[in-house]
Amino acid sequence: MTTIITRLMPDQAAAQSAADRLQFKGVPRRACDVIVGSDDAEERMTRAQVHPSALAAYGKGLAAGNAVLVVRTTYKPLGAAQLTRDILAKRDTIDAGKADEDFFVPNTPDKAPSVMKDHPLFLSLPVPAPRGRVSDEFGIATLKDRKPRRHLSHNRAMSRMFWPGKLISRKTRSSSVISGGRQMSRAFWPGKLLSTKSRRNSVIPGGALPFSRMFGLKTVS
Repeated sequence: MTTIITRLMPDQAAAQSAADRLQFKGVPRRACDVIVGSDDAEERMTRAQVHPSALAAYGKGLAAGNAVLVVRTTYKPLGAAQLTRDILAKRDTIDAGKADEDFFVPNTPDKAPSVMKDHPLFLSLPVPAPRGRVSDEFGIATLKDRKPRRHLSHNRAMSRMFWPGKLISRKTRSSSVISGGRQMSRAFWPGKLLSTKSRRNSVIPGGALPFSRMFGLKTVS
């Protein structure tokens, strides 16, 4: 709901001063109209939603040099209608007789005509699209008659781009990676790796004797 509050003010300066005070308190600028005498004053009052009962009284006032203040109060700020009444009550206003200067106007949303009435094919193609592949509509060939390549470029292996040498060697492989076919241990151990000597049953000199014999101990008492 919108509350229309109108007042007949002594002159334009008084009406503008009241409008400035309302805007300072939070009433939007677009909600306030100051109307002065002119050829289209009645039309302007009608557009500003002045009540029909006040048009005659306000018209006489405008002819005498007065001004009309129109305030369309809504929810911004909260309590805007009462705030407007309180501020205007402290201002010098002119009595407009039995004119309705405070009334409600229901808010009716603007109803735009439906585009579907004039445009039945809205969001659709005007002509049905032909069936088939999309590529055919643009003349794009989907398949090309060409031989498959084994490599990425010019039938060469990818590694040839950064390695000019041969990729596979035809040399016979040796059993050792060490030059000359030696065992790895020969690099740090010059002696023989295997001994052909006969093995003993004991590591103690003298062979196969109890460990106690080294200390002259009897094994059986």
